Amino acid sequence: MKKYDPLGNYLARQFSAGLMDRVCLTFQEIERILGFVLPRSAYAYRAWWSNSQSHPQACSWLEIGWKVCSVDIEEKAVTLTHVLVLLINKMPVDGREESTLEVAVDTEGFTLMLSGHHAFASSRYSWQQIVQMLLDMNPHMFGPLTGQPMHYVFPEMLAKLGYSVVNWETGESWRAQ
Repeated sequence: MKKYDPLGNYLARQFSAGLMDRVCLTFQEIERILGFVLPRSAYAYRAWWSNSQSHPQACSWLEIGWKVCSVDIEEKAVTLTHVLVLLINKMPVDGREESTLEVAVDTEGFTLMLSGHHAFASSRYSWQQIVQMLLDMNPHMFGPLTGQPMHYVFPEMLAKLGYSVVNWETGESWRAQ
């Protein structure tokens, strides 16, 4: 067993039990889970918490589909989220190799990765870009004023991204919680 595996095991249990796909832990709670004190660098540098395969601590969460989405050094807390990955395979035709579309979804947005026999492509989209595309492609869904959507489409996300969101039924502004 690797040094940081207890943290990965804890996160895996949270997700597999259907408890949560987002976890906020204090450094002290992580130390309790691990059974040892974190190194000083964890308390001093955000880079210690980076989602890098070259860091053994990061491998404990990355290998099970989690990633750090925020770190607060002052508050001594970290938020991790489970990344949803969807694989869509196209079956082989005429002996050709199949192509695969992988979609990774997290709190920051999503990534599309298309791979096949002769090519590989990857694109990353933030949630703000997705919302803007929805607004651009479906203006009829949002009423006459583009800056003031009047439909129950991602109200919290829109509000957090700075859009004015109006409740269609009451006409009142919707505020992010």
